[in-house]
Amino acid sequence: MKMKELEAATGIGRETIRYYIREGLLPEPIRPKRNVATYGKEHVKRLNLIRRLQQERHLPLSVIKSIVNSGGDQPAGSFETLIGLEVALGPLLADGRTLAPMTLQDVARETGFTIEEIRRFAAVGVVHIDEREDGEWLNQRNIRIMELMRASRDAGYTPEIGYTIESYEIYPKMVELLARRAVLGFYSRLGDKLDQPTAAKLAVHGIGTVSEMIPLLLIEKIVRDVERITATGELPSEEEDI
Repeated sequence: MKMKELEAATGIGRETIRYYIREGLLPEPIRPKRNVATYGKEHVKRLNLIRRLQQERHLPLSVIKSIVNSGGDQPAGSFETLIGLEVALGPLLADGRTLAPMTLQDVARETGFTIEEIRRFAAVGVVHIDEREDGEWLNQRNIRIMELMRASRDAGYTPEIGYTIESYEIYPKMVELLARRAVLGFYSRLGDKLDQPTAAKLAVHGIGTVSEMIPLLLIEKIVRDVERITATGELPSEEEDI
């Protein structure tokens, strides 16, 4: 079928269709000759899927692209109803301060760190910088992390005594392991059992539990290790399983 017929069959305009092709959401048409393009049933099917994912799941195109290019019309695995869960999680995870995203320039001005220092924090995984067409931004969680880094620096944890930006890279590495295990466990256990709103609420409760439990476990461990050092007069090695 020609472009005009594809538009009629799907209700989607040609400029949108061409955009989807450019972005890799839709396969290229067959071109038997120059300035002639032929579209098939697979294009109709793909366009209907994209529209359904937008209207029913409210997914961004970046997520839809990963779904439609996964080798089928649905994502692989038993967790397809939870694809796009981050959209539902966003409002539920707001910290109550209605803290809007900020550009790197604004974060630098507010915290006293240079833009280069913020990028170094991002390089070791402490914060994540969102790349947008209008610049580099931090979301509210990452802004708060930079505020905490500022407070830590002001309290005395300075590069002069050995607390460089790179010395914090152990924390995101540890968190990455914990987060991956938690996410895999959640999706593998509940992916085919819950609808998205229910899953979002349960995930937020789990995040809250872990967020409160981990600091308590850490404090308990640090205090006991300090007691151990006092009792033995020895420091544990970095490689030691403590």
